[in-house]
Amino acid sequence: MSEENKENLEKQENVHNETNAQEETQNEAVDKNTQELEELTDRYKRILAEFENFKKRSSKERENLYKSILSDIVEAILPIMDNLENALKVETKDESYKQGVELVYKQFQDVLSKFQVEEIETIRQNIRSRTSRSSK
Repeated sequence: MSEENKENLEKQENVHNETNAQEETQNEAVDKNTQELEELTDRYKRILAEFENFKKRSSKERENLYKSILSDIVEAILPIMDNLENALKVETKDESYKQGVELVYKQFQDVLSKFQVEEIETIRQNIRSRTSRSSK
């Protein structure tokens, strides 16, 4: 082989080696990027699931807090309602006073109804009403 052919062959081998090295480098970069994408996708899915759980937990906590506050308010209002009921049972000559008490009592009932607070019949009341009916 001539010297020129040897140089051309070496150049072709060098080009071939460089091409292989470039392809290998590109493949490594693609593999690295693919792995990084998979890690980021997994991280994204975990964070998204965590956020969804947070939303559900926050909603439940908010609902429980609302119920707790409503319960505290109703518990504070019930003695007032009892007193208003007792005031309505008292005989009075002042009709406008009685109408005022009835109005306040009705407003309290409306507010409680708005928040789905309903009066429930107790066993004792039920027994009293049955006893009074049977004795008549």
